[in-house]
Amino acid sequence: MNIGSIILNQELQITGLEQKAIELFGYNEDEYLNSYFSDLVPNFKKEASDFDHLSTGKYCELIGKHKSGTAFKIKCTLSKLMQSKSLSIIVNIQDVSSIDDGIRQQSVINQSQGKDWLSYILSASPVVIYSCIPSGNYETTFISENISALTGFSQEEYLSAPDFWISHLHPDDKDRLFTEMSELFNTGESRSYEYRFLCSDNQYIWVLDKLKISRDSEGKPVEMVGLWLDITDRKKNEEAISSTISLLEQKTQALTETNTELSQFTYVVSHDLKAPLRAIHSYCDWLSDDLDGQLEEEQQEYISGMQDAVHQSESLIDDLLELSRVGRRAAPSEVIALSSFFYNLTRSVIKDESVDIKISDEMPSIEVSPTVLTQVFQNLLTNACTYNHSENKKIEIHGEIKANDYIISIRDNGIGIDEKFHDRIFQLFQRLHTKEEYDGTGIGLAIVQKAVLNLNWSLNLKSKPDEGSTFFISMPLDEVLN
Repeated sequence: MNIGSIILNQELQITGLEQKAIELFGYNEDEYLNSYFSDLVPNFKKEASDFDHLSTGKYCELIGKHKSGTAFKIKCTLSKLMQSKSLSIIVNIQDVSSIDDGIRQQSVINQSQGKDWLSYILSASPVVIYSCIPSGNYETTFISENISALTGFSQEEYLSAPDFWISHLHPDDKDRLFTEMSELFNTGESRSYEYRFLCSDNQYIWVLDKLKISRDSEGKPVEMVGLWLDITDRKKNEEAISSTISLLEQKTQALTETNTELSQFTYVVSHDLKAPLRAIHSYCDWLSDDLDGQLEEEQQEYISGMQDAVHQSESLIDDLLELSRVGRRAAPSEVIALSSFFYNLTRSVIKDESVDIKISDEMPSIEVSPTVLTQVFQNLLTNACTYNHSENKKIEIHGEIKANDYIISIRDNGIGIDEKFHDRIFQLFQRLHTKEEYDGTGIGLAIVQKAVLNLNWSLNLKSKPDEGSTFFISMPLDEVLN
């Protein structure tokens, strides 16, 4: 029987071949063309060395070589063909009985190796593969060996009882699972389910089960195939996140209630507490007016002392109220040109016209609450003027870009601050001087720091005694509009 023919030119180069011959050696057609027949039959050169004396119908046995490397015997006849003064050889392959054994042997080897690889993949994979009957107890008909690593049960244990799977489901998950699975029978698509399964150590794990139903030619369900994946860690994380969210909601509710109480407290302080202070101040004024010229110097000092104490108490209350409002009020944002903002703020805060104030003209605009921005810089400017003994007081307000920040600096030529007190001055009620030396409540810089933190900005200080102070406010550059 002629299996296939191959046509060679005088240089023993393949110029044409039949489909059966193509399949015989395992190459595709493009790989054959322009190659030499000796690539397929290594000993062919010896048989065709004397090309001119080749007799028509010469019979020979050759050793062919398959693309896979398998060697096999072929029986063929060689014929010469003269076409337009061009000589060709036609190789008619007659018998390849031995190739079947070689390829069959290689196929067996490949199948064996494939089974070994499949067994390895199934045992090493975290995914369990199984099949079951799509009715009744969903009796398992196959399950991969790695089920033991997941649940502690062997394949034999799992397959031993028809209701093994159902009997190990968590009682709280059964009804929900079967209700959801009923939809699977109405679709040809796969569906995923999450439920708990009891392991050999009497502990439940969470599994993700991806199911699909196989049907016969009539559309009747005949098998259910599934993939199992352990998602216990994911479920624990979800539970932890849910618990955290619940706790945050409780804390938020408690904080809301606290803020409400604080608002009520603020109202009481701003109205009920300041009312008697105003009354005391009025009584002192009335006494001074009614007894004008009748009071001794010491008595007048008493009244003046009470008036000063009332004034200090009112200032303390105002500062405490301002501190409580930082970050608590929903203040609307506006686009603010910083240079204009500082020109207006310095005029309203610094009443001493002799203070030399320099403000950068080319500062950009930012979108921020004007109330909060005032809280940041008002006390800095006040302190720059207050804590200053210089005959010529100077304040410089400057802005510049550094790396990814826009930095505003407030520099003065005042008394300065020792480095060991740089952290202390931002704490509530922390004063470095007596009230007799400098007026104040010790709250101003605490307000500044709280407002800066509320904006997610940063605050730094550079200062030494008798060398003035420079406060640096840094904001992200992406908040700058121009």
